[in-house]
Amino acid sequence: MTDVSGTRQGTAAMEKTVAWKISDELWRSAERYRGVLDVAEFGDVLLCLLYLRDRPAWKMLRREGRGTEWAIHAALAEDGDEPTILRPVLEAVHKVGEARQLGSLVEMVDRVPPAGDIELAQVFTALLDRITLAAGRRGGEFHTPESITELAAALLNPAPNARILDPCCKAGGFPAAIADRQVREGKALEGLTVAISDYSARSCALAYLNLRLRKLAPRVLPSAAESLPTGASDEQYDIVTANPPFNLKNWSRNSDLIGRWTYGPPPAHNSNFAWLQYVVASLHPGGRAAVVMPYSAGLSENSQERRIRKAMLDDGVLSAIIALPGQMFTHTDIPVTLWLLEHPTGDRREVLFLDAAELGTVQNRGRRTLTDADIDRIVDTYRAWREHGRKTVAGFAVGVPSEEISDGRYRLNPRAYVAPTGEAPDPRERARRVTELKQRLDRLAERAASIDESIDAHLKELSL
Repeated sequence: MTDVSGTRQGTAAMEKTVAWKISDELWRSAERYRGVLDVAEFGDVLLCLLYLRDRPAWKMLRREGRGTEWAIHAALAEDGDEPTILRPVLEAVHKVGEARQLGSLVEMVDRVPPAGDIELAQVFTALLDRITLAAGRRGGEFHTPESITELAAALLNPAPNARILDPCCKAGGFPAAIADRQVREGKALEGLTVAISDYSARSCALAYLNLRLRKLAPRVLPSAAESLPTGASDEQYDIVTANPPFNLKNWSRNSDLIGRWTYGPPPAHNSNFAWLQYVVASLHPGGRAAVVMPYSAGLSENSQERRIRKAMLDDGVLSAIIALPGQMFTHTDIPVTLWLLEHPTGDRREVLFLDAAELGTVQNRGRRTLTDADIDRIVDTYRAWREHGRKTVAGFAVGVPSEEISDGRYRLNPRAYVAPTGEAPDPRERARRVTELKQRLDRLAERAASIDESIDAHLKELSL
């Protein structure tokens, strides 16, 4: 790593620390005005005010007493956007206005240092994280941990003129991280174009605010509830990122699954492989993607999902599977993986499996986060494999031939392939471990099926 990049990282880390302190102080000072609003609604109001903080409308709001809703409409008009984009968060602004608490909140936000001293976008990100912590499990539905978005941005490292899609954008964390990385590297943002969508209109509203603070004008697409069942985007992109809801049931509006499923129709009871196929189908030739998935997606014994994994492997869309630490999300403790995908090549001889489950440090409320050094280690390992063919880092990463993956029934579990430190990678030992895992999973599947039958029987007795 060069001295220049090290200096940039140090500056970025300092800015994040300052932004967190500002957001924490703002939250603590403002919370006494929350009244009857829940945490998420109150957070929306503060985020809206941060969005306005350096806009021309802020002066009229601050000095002339114009209403906050008027100021937001004025800012949207300046950007050429319709008020409907922010309708979900404007409802909370209206509630606070009726309670006559906006004046105090405006004064607090006015004390936030203006852009130039510390970027308001960084304060927005830190405040969003603070709100997520306060909201607990519900807040996590609208947030992807910052270290995961930063990891994905570094791994994908898009060109300055890239077309980016996030079809399940939460609060816009992935494209925001990409934009921040471009700025740190001295790249212009004018060429980046971003399209977003989600199941939640509130998610899209927060993502809009987040990205507008970074001088990006996101295009809001129809709801994911409408687009996912089609199996493919109507357009193709250079970069696709997503943190979709895990194991979503009843995701398709049509039980016949009429979408464009290149690798086979996904099961109707689980959306994981619908999302993965949708992402791949949305990639332009040469395009790449990063998708957060539960561990179970790579291990599922569902016949449809196993066939899809096989077809994806055979078509060369699987680049790497990274096991991430547990306890990174506020709304779930289950371990997750980051899938790196690419436009079909028609051939994939090897997939990189990387076990980062032991990385990270515990910070706020027991949540684990990846440090800058952790992110660098993962990215450097991936690039060494992708660009220079380095196949093994003891106890951390290994490139596995597709034939070996097929022998393991197409399970995509990094921890089954990465040998612990000090052990030489032994294909026979890996095969034995995979067999043991399969037997254990089979037993668990049998138990789960038995429990499901018991629950169904009880529900029938209760006429539910």
